[in-house]
Amino acid sequence: MKTQGMEILFELKGTSNAPLLSKASRTGDYYRLQVAEEELYAAIEQLRGAGARIVSVAEVKATLEEYFMHLVEADRAQAAAVEVSGK
Repeated sequence: MKTQGMEILFELKGTSNAPLLSKASRTGDYYRLQVAEEELYAAIEQLRGAGARIVSVAEVKATLEEYFMHLVEADRAQAAAVEVSGK
């Protein structure tokens, strides 16, 4: 399955006008921000420009339930194709 994006965990002292902050959720002293993989480097540059300290960057993967449902749907699609073709 495809990656669902990237999560950036960062710390920000003081205040900032960075547009990305409106998309971030705060947990204690840290912020979490999820972005598309192709937007990762631009987001990190914007956060660092705002004075943020990047703590970690992690790939956001599907949950076990989402992965299971993906497999079930793929199996159903394959079974329907076999039923239609009659083989």
